Amino acid sequence: MTIPLGEAWALALLAFRAAGLVVSAPILSARTVPARVRLGLALLVAFAAWSGAGAPSAAPPLELGSLAGAVATESALGLVAGLSARFVLLAALMAGQLAAQAMGFGMGAILDPNSGAESSALPELVYMSAQAGAVALGLHREAIAWLARSAVAFPPGAALSLRARAVEVVWQATGATALGVRLAFPMLAAVLLGHVVMAGLARTAPQLSLGTLGFSVAILAGGGAFYLVAPAAAELAARAAVTAFAR
Repeated sequence: MTIPLGEAWALALLAFRAAGLVVSAPILSARTVPARVRLGLALLVAFAAWSGAGAPSAAPPLELGSLAGAVATESALGLVAGLSARFVLLAALMAGQLAAQAMGFGMGAILDPNSGAESSALPELVYMSAQAGAVALGLHREAIAWLARSAVAFPPGAALSLRARAVEVVWQATGATALGVRLAFPMLAAVLLGHVVMAGLARTAPQLSLGTLGFSVAILAGGGAFYLVAPAAAELAARAAVTAFAR
């Protein structure tokens, strides 16, 4: 089977879009997934989306600069789509990190092999729970469905406004930061309440020497709030990540 040049160029552009999506989207971009597997997945879903969109064609540019610009535009479109969901899912990691710092677990930080940043067991537990919830809710399916919809809404080779897409990513990152703070708020409030109670008791009965129990109280209060809030926080972050692709 011979594919005409215009259709082959459109398929190549869609493959670059899929590659950007696979590089940045959560779950699909995990470092534990080999690069060859991700490349094969990008080519496979690009061909499926191209076929499902009716095998669109695009006139290949005659200049090298225009060709590089088209490739960069398609790759950036996939990147910003994946980052929109990735930032939201990282809100769970941020919430766990804030809670760990408040409870005093930040001193035992280790290197996270997935992100390459320092993290402790508490935020990793929340983040892994959010990832598991995202898989259960079909985040990977939503990512592939977004690629299929984008092949129709934004045909390969069409003029795209990357500025508008970049603004959306910035707003998504800002909203993810606010979401992380909101998810961590119950745990931070519990730790603060524990400190306030201990300070009041130490003020009332200084002979008890309760100041040495501050670290234990922070762990007990924050741990209790974490036990109650962490599952819901992970689910909210997972649902928000899936919604980011649905939009």
